[in-house]
Amino acid sequence: MEVFNMDSVNKNSRLLKTGILSISVLLTAASAVSGTVPMMAKEFSDKSSAQVQALITIPSIAMMIFILLSSIFIRIFGKRKTVLLGLALGLIGGVTPLFTSNFLIIQISRFILGAGNGLYSTSTASLIGDIWSGDEQRNLLGIQSAVQTLGQSIATFMAGILLGISWHAAYLVYLLFIPVIIIFAIGYNKSTEKAIYDAQKEVKEESVVQKQTKLPVLALVAILMSFIYFNAIMPEFTASGLAIQQMQLQNQSFLSTALAIAGIAGALVTSLYGKIYKIFKHYTPVFIMLLGVIGYFGIIHAANMVMLTISMIILSSTSLIFPYIYGAVMEDVPAASKDFALSVAKVFNNFGAFLSPYAMAATAGIFGLTGAIATLKIAMCYLIFIGIVFLILAILKTNKVKKVDSQSMTKEQ
Repeated sequence: MEVFNMDSVNKNSRLLKTGILSISVLLTAASAVSGTVPMMAKEFSDKSSAQVQALITIPSIAMMIFILLSSIFIRIFGKRKTVLLGLALGLIGGVTPLFTSNFLIIQISRFILGAGNGLYSTSTASLIGDIWSGDEQRNLLGIQSAVQTLGQSIATFMAGILLGISWHAAYLVYLLFIPVIIIFAIGYNKSTEKAIYDAQKEVKEESVVQKQTKLPVLALVAILMSFIYFNAIMPEFTASGLAIQQMQLQNQSFLSTALAIAGIAGALVTSLYGKIYKIFKHYTPVFIMLLGVIGYFGIIHAANMVMLTISMIILSSTSLIFPYIYGAVMEDVPAASKDFALSVAKVFNNFGAFLSPYAMAATAGIFGLTGAIATLKIAMCYLIFIGIVFLILAILKTNKVKKVDSQSMTKEQ
């Protein structure tokens, strides 16, 4: 990973850090208004249930498209303007349903919301990699993932309260884009961007021969494991409701609260990523997958909703994998390919989440398994597989470091 000389950038500036971290607040908040679906289904009775429900998923499709296109926008406009454009589109697309009952316009606005989020999605991690490295980068990547999760939880909570007024009012939650735009514009100012651009340009000119269009093997493996992880983690949300019915647990209505608690707790754990990495180093993803296996095992064998909630908290802590993946990608790829690599990682993540139900069903069909509990067991096996792959990579990396250290000592002698 290239290290840029940016003496004019105050890396300890709280305003700079806050500005960059703030753009993650509404990154995954497209589903925050999912509670509006029943009300909207009644108002748009001439539309099918699938069409109304698609209003929640349309942003995801647009987001994947514009994540891939974001690198083009960045080359043309620069990161600062691209992020601000994305945030502005998020604001426009987010609040438009507040003012209209035209179904087509609402569909378009939801697409615009997703497009905006896609434009700055990659920058939530790459801006951190542009400025910081080492332990500070890991700390901030952990906080970034936590801010993203907490932002989604807060937005969902606020939308739920506003839903008491009307389904239109729930879309007021996207006015949160306004303070985010202001904080980012002030925190990540033009002079900061210019200093970073000049430093990166100097490094790229010196190493233009080394520019790569292909992703390094280790980065590619990390991205593929992230894809499989998203296949494995989605059953926590899609199959847990059916699983507790199958287990005949009491107080099943507590599930949504359990998921909310688990999400917030997982975010708090993820914010500690930097400290956790210092302990486990290259074995960090192995530890994370072990948490996931324990979490799924606890859910499958939960005797009550309290045990289920504790197990979900442990499982949600696997969100620690996000800062590890993004950090690994930024370390292994050259600066010229960093934005592209992060874009690929983000797309694979979204695609993995989308394919999860089909992957679980296909795996269950191969082994002749049925039921929600079987789905959770399959997801647990996926995490075991990921853990084994990362264990092999960790051993290889550790041996490589030892070999380099040994050669250095030999030369000194």
